[in-house]
Amino acid sequence: MKRIVKNITAVLVAVSVLATGLSPGASVYAESVSASMQEEIAAEQEGVLSGEEEVTAEQEDMISDQEESTADEAQTMNAYADTSVSQTPSVQYQVHVAKKGWQDTVSDGTVAGTTGESLAVEAVRISLANIDADEWAGSGIEYTTHVQTYGWLSSVSNGAGSGTTGQAKRVEAVMISLTGPIAEKYDIYYRVHVQSYGWLDWAKNGEKAGSTGYAKRVEAVQIVLVEKGEAAPGSTSRPYVYSRVSYQAQSQTVGWQDSVTENEVAGLTGAAKRLESIRIQLSSEIEYSGSIQYQVYVQSYGWMDWKSDGQTAGTVGEGKRIEAIRIRLTGDVANYYDVYYSVHMAKIGWCNYACNGEVTGSIELSKRVEAIQICLVKKGVDTVPDTSGDKYIEGYSKGCFYYSAQIKGVGNTGYLAQTNTLGTTGQSQQLQNITLYLSGNSTEVPSGTIQYATHISSHGWTDWSTCGIASGSNTSAYGLEAVKIQLTGDLAKYYDIYYRAYVQDYGWLGWAKNGQIAGTTGISYRLEALQITLVSKDAAAPGDNSGYYTNQKKITTTDTMHAKAMQYSSPTQYLIMVDRDAHKVGIFTGSQGQWTYVAKWDCANGKASTPTVGGVFSVQNKGTYFDSGSSRCYWWTQFYGNYLFHSVLYTKSGTLQDGRVGMALSHGCVRLEIQNAKWIYDNVPRGTTVVVY
Repeated sequence: MKRIVKNITAVLVAVSVLATGLSPGASVYAESVSASMQEEIAAEQEGVLSGEEEVTAEQEDMISDQEESTADEAQTMNAYADTSVSQTPSVQYQVHVAKKGWQDTVSDGTVAGTTGESLAVEAVRISLANIDADEWAGSGIEYTTHVQTYGWLSSVSNGAGSGTTGQAKRVEAVMISLTGPIAEKYDIYYRVHVQSYGWLDWAKNGEKAGSTGYAKRVEAVQIVLVEKGEAAPGSTSRPYVYSRVSYQAQSQTVGWQDSVTENEVAGLTGAAKRLESIRIQLSSEIEYSGSIQYQVYVQSYGWMDWKSDGQTAGTVGEGKRIEAIRIRLTGDVANYYDVYYSVHMAKIGWCNYACNGEVTGSIELSKRVEAIQICLVKKGVDTVPDTSGDKYIEGYSKGCFYYSAQIKGVGNTGYLAQTNTLGTTGQSQQLQNITLYLSGNSTEVPSGTIQYATHISSHGWTDWSTCGIASGSNTSAYGLEAVKIQLTGDLAKYYDIYYRAYVQDYGWLGWAKNGQIAGTTGISYRLEALQITLVSKDAAAPGDNSGYYTNQKKITTTDTMHAKAMQYSSPTQYLIMVDRDAHKVGIFTGSQGQWTYVAKWDCANGKASTPTVGGVFSVQNKGTYFDSGSSRCYWWTQFYGNYLFHSVLYTKSGTLQDGRVGMALSHGCVRLEIQNAKWIYDNVPRGTTVVVY
């Protein structure tokens, strides 16, 4: 009996130790131990009571006391087991990092991934832990990732992988949500560390976290469970960023470029390439209905039709520049957003932003738009771009600039639009005075004016006059000999003014510009007519800016070559004329209309079967000699392809082989006596005009 009681006591002690020393994680195991021990105790008690020995009253009391003690222990044990069933759920997660693979599993807000290493998260696995208790039955977790190239993937759950491995595709955003009973008691919060942005704010319960449309990688993630009603782990204002607008440019010689997103550059800067067409569209992420519309002003065509939502505005394959653009929002989206846009203009650079249908760029200036930036700004929330300063320039149309003149002995010419001839030609009638006029289309034209001064016979130069004020003589006793014209203010920033004079004996001189003297002084030659034009700095000049002034009287000559030479200009101080019929080469110095002879030589040009090429050419390469068969030619100067000035023929030993000139006998080159060929080699620079007739 003592043995039995001793055993019972030992069992009770063991049960007590187990009950008091259990950890919460071992509660289920403790329940099974307690039950088995109680069964054993009951069995032993039953065996004792039915044994052959007679149990005394004292012993019965002892047994009764022990039974009560055992019952108390069991009740305490069961109570502990019941409370230990209630567990705190946990979230566990694991990420696959580029170049590193799957990282260790972490939980409850610990950072998974990397920061500061520029490595992308490529896939994630997420699961719940400590949800074995009955109250969490059916609980789970669902999630999806937005992956480079693929977009949002189908949702997965409970530890499955979302994303890619082995494809080098970045995860750009995530969405995570709880399912089942746990969703009623907990919120799941998560945030991501994104390339260029760093840590974004916390999203929760299926909201988007990360970015889309910017091609930015997620680099790390944190996830945590928070009981309903408890505070978020941090700010929740900006968990997700996305491109509200995307746009694509087609540039000169480059074609369509990749689509870009808000505030990024579409087109090219620093390459002198015109923007020819553009496409713009709103993101599908925008929560409001509506469209984005855009209109472009195109070279030769003017304003084209409005386009919208990804349609092409502009031209393709026509070589036409976009010069101005305007963009607007329509529908519900216009109530919540403003659209801002800035263009990069040739020779000006980036303009400040225009907004909601305003025009940016230029009109009537022949100035190309080269690139564009666009962004959407949420009204009352986002920072507004700088809209101060110039963003649109309207040029002067042809009819805005005009002029009139008084002709000696004839009267007033009336008003003539720019480029028209002011005065007469071939009638020996002198201009007496001129008046210029400039009227703007609108307040958007460049500020500034035109100034002009005239040289009056026997008096000299007048002071500068401005638009609407006559310059010249107020009496027919005197007339004009020269003129100079210049621009002021912003007008000079965007325009050049070109003008040329028709002068007694000379006829039309070359084009002067921006204050240069056009005409003659000191030789008492009449200024008989003018042509004047206002030209955008981005447009072509009306002609060469040379030969626009002289103070030398016209030399009349019966020399046909000299007379012909007067018609040509040269970028150097020399001009070479070749008369094939007369077999002559003339070397001139000066400028157009003012050429004087340096030399005139006999030559041997091409025979009938191999004639010397005719036309206007220029001096190119030079050399000391070349060999042709048994012949050697010295001091050659190229003027077109294989056509050269060079010496008459010598043998390779240096003796004269064929020194004939003054006839047609070459294979197309122009042969000269050796000293004359060397003079051209030594003195006439590359680029000099060569006229062969």
